[in-house]
Amino acid sequence: MEKSSAPESISVAGLVGEVRILRDDFGIPHIEASCEADAWFGMGFAAASDRLFQMDYDRRRACGRLAEVLGQSAVSADVLARRLGLERASRNDVKAMSPKTRASFESYAAGVNAAIGQMGTSVEEELSGVEVEPWESWHSVAAFKVRHVLMGLWQHKLARAILLTKVGPSVFSQLDDYPPLGSALTVPPDGSLETLLDIGSKDLEGASRHLGFLSEVEGGSNVWAVSGSRTVHGAAVLCNDSHRALDVPNVYWQAHLSCPSFSAIGATFPGLPGFPHFGHNGSVAWAITHAGADTQDLYVETFDAEDPELYRKGSGWSRAARRIEWIDVRGEPPREIEVWSTHHGPIVHGDPRKGTALSLRWTGFEDAVGSFEVLRPMLGANNVEELLESQRGWVDPVNNLVAADTGGSIAYLTRGLLPIRPASAHRRLPSLGWIEENDWSGYVGFEEMPKTIDPPAGFVMSANNIIADAERPYISASFADPFRAERIRGILVGSSSFETDVLAGLQKDVFSWPALAWVRYFEALEPLKSEQAELARSFLAAWDGELGKDSGPALLYGCFRRALAEALYRPIVGSEVWDWLISGSLAPTTVLVRRWLANDIWDLLGGPRPRGFSNQQRDERTNTVRACVPQALQGAWITACQMGGDDSSRWRWGDHHYVWAIHPLAKLAGEERLNMPKVKMGGDSDTIQAASYGWQVGMPFTVSGLSVYRQVIDLGDPQEATWVIPGGSSGDFRSPHFSDQLIEWGANRRISMLWESNEIKERSSRSQILHSPPEIYHTD
Repeated sequence: MEKSSAPESISVAGLVGEVRILRDDFGIPHIEASCEADAWFGMGFAAASDRLFQMDYDRRRACGRLAEVLGQSAVSADVLARRLGLERASRNDVKAMSPKTRASFESYAAGVNAAIGQMGTSVEEELSGVEVEPWESWHSVAAFKVRHVLMGLWQHKLARAILLTKVGPSVFSQLDDYPPLGSALTVPPDGSLETLLDIGSKDLEGASRHLGFLSEVEGGSNVWAVSGSRTVHGAAVLCNDSHRALDVPNVYWQAHLSCPSFSAIGATFPGLPGFPHFGHNGSVAWAITHAGADTQDLYVETFDAEDPELYRKGSGWSRAARRIEWIDVRGEPPREIEVWSTHHGPIVHGDPRKGTALSLRWTGFEDAVGSFEVLRPMLGANNVEELLESQRGWVDPVNNLVAADTGGSIAYLTRGLLPIRPASAHRRLPSLGWIEENDWSGYVGFEEMPKTIDPPAGFVMSANNIIADAERPYISASFADPFRAERIRGILVGSSSFETDVLAGLQKDVFSWPALAWVRYFEALEPLKSEQAELARSFLAAWDGELGKDSGPALLYGCFRRALAEALYRPIVGSEVWDWLISGSLAPTTVLVRRWLANDIWDLLGGPRPRGFSNQQRDERTNTVRACVPQALQGAWITACQMGGDDSSRWRWGDHHYVWAIHPLAKLAGEERLNMPKVKMGGDSDTIQAASYGWQVGMPFTVSGLSVYRQVIDLGDPQEATWVIPGGSSGDFRSPHFSDQLIEWGANRRISMLWESNEIKERSSRSQILHSPPEIYHTD
């Protein structure tokens, strides 16, 4: 590697002292400052230098101003953003910040604006014709909120509600997406689910009468930490990989920030001063997964026909707030929209003037959100206890926070604010807004949240699985299907001591727990009458359950999963509804199908059940699955031949299962160089190396959710930590660091998470020194 040239000296206003930004061989910034204010300034400067378009894009998404750039195609997104009122909520959050927290956001914004002043016109500005506006402190909050408001459960509740209106309560009750009994828990890490929550099934009939108007109308991750008592070298190890859709640029941006008060390194959102999700400070490391917590409720609101500003509340009526906003649209006249809200929150779906609409209540809207107060204290934590304690003010998103420290300890905390509801009607569907029992009555206290430090099992883990086997506190009725969690737990309980490389190697695991169970099922199955079904059965019966990208059976297995889902659910819901479900027009519907299938195959494939458990309906569903297998195998063989050719020895999973991320401006600009290169992938939604896809038979298995950040930190030697993202530090396709990490990521390798100052200087490829302009003295 070439040695760094002389530092680039940059004069900027707003600094107390100097800021040095060293870029390592992957272009990742290591920022050194003499005080905290300058550290945040330097972080903002570096983030804007790398990802300014992305920051502006998220800001516009939050404020409902995308159509100014993208035109008509973004109007519906802008309408929803205006209805949500993320701009107002973000401004309120900043107003309520403590002086110290607000100062960090303001210093960060000053750094962003200094970078804007130094940069020429970006390629995105040239392509869009829209100039980037100055950054304000509330923009950081807005960019964070827009990344999380759509990760909540309101879309799942909406999807279920639409499904209910389409198929009716009788059919709806047959479709179970709650985690199966016997599946893995997070707390305790070696426990399993033994009881069912009341999910409000009694309310289905009543709710369906009030949801008729709707008929017109997925985040997962893995993390595991093993204590020093369970590793060969006696130190704790933390490994994680965060799953989302792949954006261009990648959602996460890597950085290292140092000043006399703290030193921390990790991945964060471009635009945010801090490392809320992933990183370490030399003493303690942390990572999160999405908890899937129920922090959002949809309410069916009824409005007066003669005076639509009146809506039903309890036994009387109340007046809704209403305002007019204008959306500027590229190449078209501005659009006027009405924005409404009730005491529950903003109207997000429907038109009050037509008598019925849906409002949204979300913890992220409650007064002023104090999440950002934890950003600075967590950087100073010395051990897992201090880290967990620093999270008292966190609100949303609710996360599974996993930590490990240099003392060998590990910990888990469900981090965030959970509402308390007297009733259970909200758990799967929108609830009726005028019934007071459906309102929130308070919040779960910090001490009541699920938590464990150094559990006897010697590990903690989360794969978005169900958190605890308890009704209180109520967290959610919607968790990921259990197979990733079963695989991780099975490995972690299966050995008394682990090498770091073994723990890190789990990130590339493409073994499927249900696939191997199907292999065993097919081995025991009698030969089938249909030639094509028997070819498929014998081909899969000889498989090892590994979904490597060069695997032929993996392609057939993917076709089998799709064919089985179609054989099971098309007859139940009808062809029209099935086609709507698998279209993905409302994102959660494809997740619902996956969870139904996981539940229906759980017993057939030998998933553990609580002792003495018996359920006639589940037994009937298992028999239905068994009856559909021959048809699904036949259909899978036909589809695999159509996709991969008649010679099964030439089938390759990765030829049809790949990720190809598209830049938001690519279609507008007709510039494909903005996009990421296509990458073949192994795995599926059930493997630790997650790579989910849709359900449309015969279509490519385009990956819709995957690991967007991997991290491995051995607390015995934090300077040897590694990380990688599918992309690069830069958002500019002309930069050598636009996609240089994608090659490493695709090969399941990570790069050095440089920590020691001398090594950073040795490996730096570029450096900048930011300093205040020299004082100019005038003499008479």
